[in-house]
Amino acid sequence: MGTISDKLMRVINTKEDIRQALISKGYDVPTSIPFKEYAKMILDLPCNADSFPDIEGIVARYSALGLTNEQMAENPVWKDLTGNGHDLQMKNLAWGGMSGVGGYVDNWNSSADWNINNYWVNSHTDHKLQFITASTVVQARSNNIYNAENVYKNILNVNGLTEAVNKGAVRVLRINATDPITSKAIKTFSFETDGVIQISFDDVLQDYYVDYFLYGSDTKDIDITIEQLPLYPGFILGDGVDDFAVTEKELNFEDTYTVYTAFIPFQNNPTRNMILCGADSKKTFSMQYSSLVYVSFIAGNNYYINADFVNGLNLFACKRNGNNIYIKNLLTNKVVTGTCGDWVENAGLYYLWKNATYASFARAAIAGQTICNGYYSTDEDDEKVLNWYKKQYPWLFPYQAWTVVGKTNEDEDRATIANITGNGNNLVLSNLGFAEGSGYGLYAENYAGGRWVQSTDRADLTWTSYSVNITSVKVASTQLYYQSYPEQPSFIVPSYKIKVYGLKDGQTLSYKQVTSEGQQLYKISEDGTYTLPSFPFKANGDWYGFTLNKVQESCDITIEQIPEYEGYLVTDGVDDKIVSSVFGMGKDFTIVGDWKFIDNKKSGTGLVKGSSFYIYNTMIGLDLYINSGSVKNSLDGIKSINAACSDGRAYDRNWNEILANTGNVVGSGGMLEVSSSGGRFDRIAFKNLAIYPRILSKDDCIKAYNYLQTLKSK
Repeated sequence: MGTISDKLMRVINTKEDIRQALISKGYDVPTSIPFKEYAKMILDLPCNADSFPDIEGIVARYSALGLTNEQMAENPVWKDLTGNGHDLQMKNLAWGGMSGVGGYVDNWNSSADWNINNYWVNSHTDHKLQFITASTVVQARSNNIYNAENVYKNILNVNGLTEAVNKGAVRVLRINATDPITSKAIKTFSFETDGVIQISFDDVLQDYYVDYFLYGSDTKDIDITIEQLPLYPGFILGDGVDDFAVTEKELNFEDTYTVYTAFIPFQNNPTRNMILCGADSKKTFSMQYSSLVYVSFIAGNNYYINADFVNGLNLFACKRNGNNIYIKNLLTNKVVTGTCGDWVENAGLYYLWKNATYASFARAAIAGQTICNGYYSTDEDDEKVLNWYKKQYPWLFPYQAWTVVGKTNEDEDRATIANITGNGNNLVLSNLGFAEGSGYGLYAENYAGGRWVQSTDRADLTWTSYSVNITSVKVASTQLYYQSYPEQPSFIVPSYKIKVYGLKDGQTLSYKQVTSEGQQLYKISEDGTYTLPSFPFKANGDWYGFTLNKVQESCDITIEQIPEYEGYLVTDGVDDKIVSSVFGMGKDFTIVGDWKFIDNKKSGTGLVKGSSFYIYNTMIGLDLYINSGSVKNSLDGIKSINAACSDGRAYDRNWNEILANTGNVVGSGGMLEVSSSGGRFDRIAFKNLAIYPRILSKDDCIKAYNYLQTLKSK
């Protein structure tokens, strides 16, 4: 143990060791400075304080970890962590929304997008509101109108609300989707307690504003904050319009180098080429991507190689050694090699989100970049870099993951859901009809099948199972209709929502039911979204459908059904199956995803990966089994969970924590089954799912969930 004197000497020696280390980094550290001041100096050090691997030749390194929009707006410089002075000057970033750190649904600093009532909102940043008063008037309202094509979803962290409600100063926090014409709330979310909350207005099918109300008694005895959670924590996002970064001093590449880049690519125009980073693409180094299909490593004019993307996070190593070039996807270990011309010296500045040669700006999120000059990294180096990112960003590294967003019933590959990790373990769909209640979206009618008739003699039209496009109206009569057969039994035609666009020159669309007793009319005279009424249909030879009331030699009119579950795959509960290939799981895992049971039904199936987890539908909720087929947890009142961990933590749709009992199974093989198991079937709406080979914290579960919502299926 040592004497007290020994312990004191160890403290003194430790202090001196740290003092000398600080001096070696250029600090003037007199012995009189208190030991506690050393911590501040250490925080300011441009060193590998984040434990990044010590790879030979590092001349510049950038990391977005720990940065904030407030900090970067005040001093828009992305520091070179090596201390070599290759700091990036940030140009044109808004430092809010999807231009800046983190990526947020809204930029509350933007007066063009939001009207913040500064009397009621004490202070705000790009993503945080603070209230010290409450009233019955709108405290914050979006200026932009959201619609069905721009779905509004946000995950917020609320603090101080519980205390304010308990002492009677505030009744409720209310977030509305508001009709701009009637000023009435179309959909409302209400909250009375602190915590992480999730709002979604994807089912509001007309233009609307987003309103924030904090109902209370105008007291100043409150302190409530509402904070948006970032979609891309630990990243800086460029908007693809004019955002970029550039060094103030030259960063000269040698004929041997390695560049590591961690980024998430976005694309508005699938044909547009986007330059991610580089100096002069004709001389030294550049990276760019196009069509979200491949990334190109350019090592001089016309010398380039392409590598495949992973959906979401990408981590590439671009290497040159003389006339040899090499690009490696560290996530899949896929390698592409090539040769290039002789090295050309080209001193110059270095850019991110563009290069020195072309003003083509990338719309991408970049977590960081490391440039090694004079060094061709080894496989061991690459593995160290990958492991560092896994440690810093665990939510970005699922073992298995799938999403259906972007897929349609008309896709050639509609029966396959690609694994977004790039490992090839896709979900395979069987027995789905890819129309109505079996396929992507859940549509009320199948315009391409059954008894629906497309009158090509009355109009020039094309159609799918859920839409019809008319380019010429030949006869002012019924162009699309359901024709019942004689003696067909009556049934209820469901209500459903449609979007209509292209009505011009006085054209009117009518939704008709024709019977021996008359007609039921629903007239539409202008573009918009509409809810068609439900009605009892007598059938027995009668018909119902759509009529365009005016002859038009040329037009472009579309009737499109709005699915009940936009962005989801829906199973019919009869024989639809979704299964993966066989894969193993250990005892420790986390599952995260967006899905839900549609019916109240004791089905004995749902999401199954025996013996790791079973999630079964029930009449009043769901049953959850973790690492066991016998330790049941009955979760009443909910039809979905956002996440479940093998340590027994689960989280509902509002991120309330549920503590479940677990079994002691140490792992499992077999396949994942969604909506079916053992000959049993259920109706489920499935959007995405990720399986992690580790136990994630609640914070990382939320980050993983948010990340999944940003991804689309290739």
